[in-house]
Amino acid sequence: MEFTYKEIIVAAMILAGLPAVLLGTKGLRWGFMVWVLTFALGYRTFAVAPTLSIHPAELTLYGLSMWLLVLYLTGRNKDIRVSFWFPPILWLFGLAWLWGWSSVTSGVPKWGLMFSEAKSFLPVIPLYFVAGTVLADRNSWRPVLRASYVVGAWVGSMGLLEYAYPGIKTLFPNFMTNPIAYKTGEGFQHASFSFWGASDAVYLCVLALPLGIVLWRWSTVFWKRGLILLFSSLMLGAVYVSGHRNAWIMITVQFGLFALLKKKYLVAAVILLLFISAYQVLPNTARLRIYSGAELIAGRPLDYDSSGQKRWDRVLTSVNHILEEPLGRGWAAAGWVHNDFLQVGENLGVVVGLLFLGFYLFQLQRLWYWVSTLHQWDEQRMLGIVLLLSFISAGIILTTDATLQLPQLLLPVWFVWVIAGIWLRQTRMAALERAPIDDKAFDLSAFADLQLCGDRARYSRSS
Repeated sequence: MEFTYKEIIVAAMILAGLPAVLLGTKGLRWGFMVWVLTFALGYRTFAVAPTLSIHPAELTLYGLSMWLLVLYLTGRNKDIRVSFWFPPILWLFGLAWLWGWSSVTSGVPKWGLMFSEAKSFLPVIPLYFVAGTVLADRNSWRPVLRASYVVGAWVGSMGLLEYAYPGIKTLFPNFMTNPIAYKTGEGFQHASFSFWGASDAVYLCVLALPLGIVLWRWSTVFWKRGLILLFSSLMLGAVYVSGHRNAWIMITVQFGLFALLKKKYLVAAVILLLFISAYQVLPNTARLRIYSGAELIAGRPLDYDSSGQKRWDRVLTSVNHILEEPLGRGWAAAGWVHNDFLQVGENLGVVVGLLFLGFYLFQLQRLWYWVSTLHQWDEQRMLGIVLLLSFISAGIILTTDATLQLPQLLLPVWFVWVIAGIWLRQTRMAALERAPIDDKAFDLSAFADLQLCGDRARYSRSS
């Protein structure tokens, strides 16, 4: 019997749902780990309509959130604290989500495309519920982050394998389409990652790579650390052969920023010199690709960089549409802008676009604040640094690519966004519990954080 992705998808959903049902609240952690592993399925989706597909990760997440609600309503959650917290700003996004449908009254609505884009935001709230409940147990952080790291390592390993040996398709004909690398405008041999569905698979490597830092600290066994070094090397190799210039930028930022946050300024200088030296020995096609990326960022896409020209034109077109219709044009009106902040602004209005960007920047600022403050909590701070690096990479992905209609790309970004927010909330709560509030030193930023927590009863003073 030859297996296909259909059997794997069904097996993954069973592995996520069955333990959760049989083991109750204890099975939720297992189900959530399997949900993270479904990121490895890539473009394998269920087609509902020609322009509307559902990813197995979406169905798995909705199933876990519904089961969590059943456990709560039936009182079977005594051994776990169920979290129904989410940032209050999402209420405003709920109104904006409804506003996106206002365009159906004018013209012929593109129902499939509109549902495809609108449903991309729906998993956020159930993800806050499930992740918040699972990660309330500090012991759950390790297996969840380990699962995400394994996905990145798997994607990197398979991407390199089919890049080096495209003939492997003959061994797995049901899992690969065309593993042969293709040339970019600069002549760079671009890995296809056909087993996943597209070279965008490398984003999973970029988001997972920083997790190796905290997993290294949690591992004391020699062979485990050896595996972490091996997997990190494979992911770095996959990032290179992907040819994604934004991924190259993300890796550079991760290395440099980690050294700066750890105040290893000499290490940061060495890293900078290494990257400069590596540029000198790279193949000419790779150097040309870096140069074309720099020109694209400067707003001067080169003639041979057809991809860069199209992306730049889409950005300019989107900006013009936002200026012409600042209230928005409705779901899916913008098409694929390759900048999700602009795409939200064009579809739902400039105010919503700024709100979306502001939400990201606010969380980024709070992450930076707390990792710069928690010097006495080394382990918690290290986890925060790792999440900050992944969160910055998630923002770069949203800024430089089109993910809103592709749940296989967007769900890993939402995952990083949500668990970083959960870490922030847990850190604030722990800080408030350890340090009593001083009325004279109670600043506005702390008050804002307290309001966002929602569970203010825990911080009331005893008489």
